[in-house]
Amino acid sequence: MSTFLIIVIVFVFLMVILLISAQKEQKSNQLVLESKGYRLDNSIKTGKYLAGHPDINEPVNKTDILPIDDFLDIFNSTTLTQVKIASIRKTFITNVVIEDQTTIEKRVTVARLLLVGIFAFALRKKQVNELAYMIIEWNDGKFNHETIFEFEGKDAMMNANTSRNHLIKELR
Repeated sequence: MSTFLIIVIVFVFLMVILLISAQKEQKSNQLVLESKGYRLDNSIKTGKYLAGHPDINEPVNKTDILPIDDFLDIFNSTTLTQVKIASIRKTFITNVVIEDQTTIEKRVTVARLLLVGIFAFALRKKQVNELAYMIIEWNDGKFNHETIFEFEGKDAMMNANTSRNHLIKELR
């Protein structure tokens, strides 16, 4: 019985040390970002990055946008330390829209249209999940981009709308 108690105490002690270490690392990361001019209270939670930015090749499970000067910097927030992965110049943005999953699925992609022709309209998925998407439409002077972020869960549409509203306020 006493061996079990010692193991539990050691385990709890280690968990406390790890928690304190994680908090210190997170605070250190915040100080670094603030020293670079970011206002962390201005952070915009953008859910999961899916596609549409030329500097990001793979989906990122958790992202934030931190505005700075004339840019919206996209950060990978999956780990304790936020890492900048891309930027969008504010003046390049032409629109910010939100859509639910059924609206996204109604879009017939060019690839699907080329693959199955007119039958592409009949092949749309019918499954409904609680997903919402925020799409930042922008032009870098040569190409049009649609950078897409996904929100999932019970409040997906509300969270996407909140992010869009914060982004719109930042762009005004």
